[in-house]
Amino acid sequence: MPALRHLAIKCQDPPAMAEFYKATFDMHEVARHGRVVYLSDGYINLALLQAKGAEDQGINHFGFLVEDMEETRKRLALAEVPEPFDKPRDGRYAEWEAQDPEGNRFDIGVAGWYTEPDQGLVPTSGTAG
Repeated sequence: MPALRHLAIKCQDPPAMAEFYKATFDMHEVARHGRVVYLSDGYINLALLQAKGAEDQGINHFGFLVEDMEETRKRLALAEVPEPFDKPRDGRYAEWEAQDPEGNRFDIGVAGWYTEPDQGLVPTSGTAG
């Protein structure tokens, strides 16, 4: 059954926002890539992305974990939305990106997202916890 497992927020200061989410909601750091910080509560992942300006802040996209990508592709085709496309496979991204009928972006993954620092291909800065 498909399940929401990932949110990405664009913010002015991702490292500071990471400290907020860690201190306030006990999230732990999974990885960093430049100023992008990846957090998890062990179930849902939160990617804090660098915003380009104040007007660029807010929810950027979300991600679904699915069991069967082919079935998901069929459902997307029936919905007459653009075909999902592959994303880079370096450990930071879901396998595919797609859009809903209004153009809102979302990720689709079969493998899921890392929930612990030692699972990731992108090392943390050493501030996990």
